[in-house]
Amino acid sequence: MNYIQNKPYFVFLGLIVVLLLYGFYKGNETIVLNIHATYFVISWKHLMILVSFFCGILSLGYFGMLKLNFVLINWMTVSHVLISLIGLFIVFILPKFFREIVPGDILSVINDSNFNQRIESGILILICVLLGTQLLFFANVTFALIKGRS
Repeated sequence: MNYIQNKPYFVFLGLIVVLLLYGFYKGNETIVLNIHATYFVISWKHLMILVSFFCGILSLGYFGMLKLNFVLINWMTVSHVLISLIGLFIVFILPKFFREIVPGDILSVINDSNFNQRIESGILILICVLLGTQLLFFANVTFALIKGRS
């Protein structure tokens, strides 16, 4: 925990490397997001570049605040870093649990469909939590700027 409090930007830099490697490993494989009647198709590579860019901004923010001797609130920093890291990991693991729906017994088709819908709902809720957690970063920076330098 001490490392996360003192150098949170290294966690995000490591995450950038892992995300980019994963994105280029997946290459041009696509993700299809269905929101009501609209389908969004994006390649893994482009999605990982986008998420890496966002992590880079967070890393630069933490690096700048710490190098300029602003005092960040420790519990906010640790919460933000851990929830972001663990949440991203879970978002990438949950789709592996999707069940393949094969024609057959109507009851099993309905059960598999309901299970997949619950997984999709869980992913959506987790993404909302991840976006909400990013508010901790902005609150932490705001409080540090109000308090001033140490």
